[in-house]
Amino acid sequence: MSANSNFFICSCAILVFTIINYNLGPIINGRVGNSYLARNSWALVNCKKYSDDYEKEKQTNPSMTIYTKNQRELRIRRCKHERAMYNMEYTSIVFNAVIGFICLILTLKSETIAMTGFIGMGCGVVGFILTLVYVIYNGIVYTHYYDSYIYKVDGNGAFAKLKDNSYKCFYHNEPYDEEALYAKYSDLIKSQYNYNKKLDDSFSNDPEKAGCQKVSPSQCRDTETIAYDNSGKFNYYEGSTLKQCQKLYSHETFDNYVNYDKSACFLTVLLLSILILLCYCGLIFSGFMINKEKS
Repeated sequence: MSANSNFFICSCAILVFTIINYNLGPIINGRVGNSYLARNSWALVNCKKYSDDYEKEKQTNPSMTIYTKNQRELRIRRCKHERAMYNMEYTSIVFNAVIGFICLILTLKSETIAMTGFIGMGCGVVGFILTLVYVIYNGIVYTHYYDSYIYKVDGNGAFAKLKDNSYKCFYHNEPYDEEALYAKYSDLIKSQYNYNKKLDDSFSNDPEKAGCQKVSPSQCRDTETIAYDNSGKFNYYEGSTLKQCQKLYSHETFDNYVNYDKSACFLTVLLLSILILLCYCGLIFSGFMINKEKS
């Protein structure tokens, strides 16, 4: 296959993938980040003020708790990442569409435009860098943050398991890290965070699941294990028999697939953007080969 043909294929692929990303982009389509006019829009949030407020708070309250410190630093870090992703989603999609269209025209006019190879290589480098930055921020936001306070549970709705007469938390990270307990955008594609009749019915039909919801997952924030006691909250009745909970459960019902849609769009755009990166590599190489053939 000739370099010109490869250049054409890469240009078409970039344009097609960009059109798909435009229709699925989680920010552009309002699935996250809110609208531009909203007060809490990612585009309008003032990260600098968060930083200034935190510095002032450290001076007035030098003995602030580790939890408070972590929360303030998380807010600043999250603000910067979300703001960057917001800007880069718009920027990368616009530039990718323009670059794909320009390179497509260059392919059709390559016989009359002597600089086709150089222009293609330049566009490829610019597009690759912008898309790579977007992929990085998309990946960070997708795997680290959330917009709903939904506790993480496994596919059966459990968050802790009995081990040596205490309950080991599945999602504890380190003391004071409450963020580890919440489902991130990357988790929301799972069935337990969407409408799931089978799971919902199991909490009515299974005596253990019905009786072992007396402990909140929030108790896993500061400790990796929850100690068993005789308060009765770790026991359930199966018929007239009192049994000890083997797992601890948390059940939240969902009526739709909004969470799945949000997470799937994030993931699809992320994967397509990675494919666009590969297409840019092909575009740069094809541009180089076109120059070589013409020299």
